[in-house]
Amino acid sequence: MYIYSNLGVRSTLGAFNQLKMKAYCQFTFLLSFLALVTLTSCKKIGEMNQDPEIEPLKHGFKVSAAIGYCASLAYTFFKGENLPDNVVIHSQNNNIDTETCVMLVSINESYPLPFNASVGQITIAGIWGDDGGVITALFTDIDILEARYEFVGIYTIPVIEIENGTIMTLFAEQDIIIGEGSDTLLHLNMTNPHITLETERLNENQFDDAFAAVQQNVWFASVNQNNTMSDIYDDEYTINGGGQIAKATSNTGGILYHAMIEAKFIYSTCDLNPISGVGFIQNLVVGAETDLGHIFLNFHDRCDGKAYVEFATGKYLLSFHKDVNLNFY
Repeated sequence: MYIYSNLGVRSTLGAFNQLKMKAYCQFTFLLSFLALVTLTSCKKIGEMNQDPEIEPLKHGFKVSAAIGYCASLAYTFFKGENLPDNVVIHSQNNNIDTETCVMLVSINESYPLPFNASVGQITIAGIWGDDGGVITALFTDIDILEARYEFVGIYTIPVIEIENGTIMTLFAEQDIIIGEGSDTLLHLNMTNPHITLETERLNENQFDDAFAAVQQNVWFASVNQNNTMSDIYDDEYTINGGGQIAKATSNTGGILYHAMIEAKFIYSTCDLNPISGVGFIQNLVVGAETDLGHIFLNFHDRCDGKAYVEFATGKYLLSFHKDVNLNFY
C-alpha cells in the first residue's frame, strides 16, 4: 500500500507541476500581451497628445494687426486729423485728383506695434484718391514673424472707408515682402483708375467659413476708430481670412494652415489676445490631402493670453476642451 500511495503522490505532484507550468506560461503570455497593448496604446495616446502648433495663426494675426495699425495712421492723416507723437511726416503732396504722403513711425515702449515687442521704425507711403487709398508699409528692425522668414513689408495695402469712422483693408500672400525683399516704396504717381483697381479687391466677400479661408491666403481687417482718430490704440479690429503667411511646417511633416473668423481685439482693452471670434489650425501632409489634425479655438475676453480649444482631432485630440497659450510675444 505504501508503494502504491507513494507512486500516486508522485503522479499527482507531476500533474500539478504540469498544470502549474501551463498556468505560468499562460500568465506570462497574458502579461506580454498586456504589455504590448499598453505600449501600443501609450504610443497612440502620445500621437494624439501633440501640443497645438499655432505659428501660422500667430503670424496671420500679428500681420493683420500691423497692417490695420498702418492703415489707421494713414487714414487719420488723409482725413486731416492729428497724428500721435511717434509719427513724423517726411513728405506730402496734393494735386487735383490725389493726395500723397510718406510718414515715418517710431515703434517703442510708449508707442508699441500691437502684439509685437520689437522696437524699430515703419515707413508708410500712401496715396488717396476718389474711392479710397493705397499704402505701402516697410518695417525696419521689427520682427513680426519671429521665425526663419524675415518679414520686410507689404507692397500694396488698399484702404477704403466703409462707414463713418470705420475703414477696411486687406493683404494677400502676393503682397508680402519676405526674405531680402526690396526697399522700393509704392509709386506715388498712381492715378485714380489705378487706385480703384486696388480698392476693388475689398469688394470681395469676406470669409465666414474656416475651411474655405485656409485655401485663400487673404486676410481682411476692418478698423473702427471709435470717433477718436488720434488715439490709435482704442481702435476696434475685426479680422477675417486665412491661409499661410510663410510655409510653416509641423514637426510631423505637414504644412500648417490657419484661419480667423470674426477675431476682434481692442489693444488698449487687451494686449494679450483677441477678445472674441474663432481661430482654426489644420495640419496637412505635404503634397497630399491627408489631415493630421485640426483645432477650433474660441477667443475670450479674460485677457489671459489664451484661447479655448472647442474641438480637436488627430494629433491634437487630447487638447480637446483645454486652454492653449497663444504666445503672441
